[in-house]
Amino acid sequence: MVETYAQMEERAISQAHAVSAPEALAILENDRNALLVDVRDESEVEATGLSNRAIMAPGRSVAWMADLESEYRSQELQDRSRRILTTCGGAPSYRGASAANVLTRMGFEEVSFVDGGMKALLDEDITVKPL
Repeated sequence: MVETYAQMEERAISQAHAVSAPEALAILENDRNALLVDVRDESEVEATGLSNRAIMAPGRSVAWMADLESEYRSQELQDRSRRILTTCGGAPSYRGASAANVLTRMGFEEVSFVDGGMKALLDEDITVKPL
C-alpha cells in the first residue's frame, strides 16, 4: 500500500503513546532513571541546547543505539525497563512518535513521545545546556 508522508505521520503518532510537555517534565523530575531521547538532528539541538536529562539519537540512530548487539549501542539504552521519553522538534511529533514505536518494538516497556516535541518542552522551561 502506498502512503503519503502525512499518512505515515498520522499512523506513527496513532501507534505511539503521547505525553504532554508538563507530564514529561514531571516524569523526569520524579523518576531519576527516566531518560529523554532527543531525535533531532545536530543543527536543531545546537539551536536550542540539549536537556540535562537527554541523550542525542538523531534520525534512525536510536535503533542502533538501543540494539543489544550493535557496535553503536549506547549504555543509556540497554535497560528495557527504563522509562523512556522521546522528543523531536515540534508538532506534529512524527519523529518522536516514530522513535517511540521503534523502541517499543525493541522491547522497551515504558516508552512515550512528548507531544509538541522540544518546542513544547522549551515553552515549559525545560533546563537545557549548550551543545
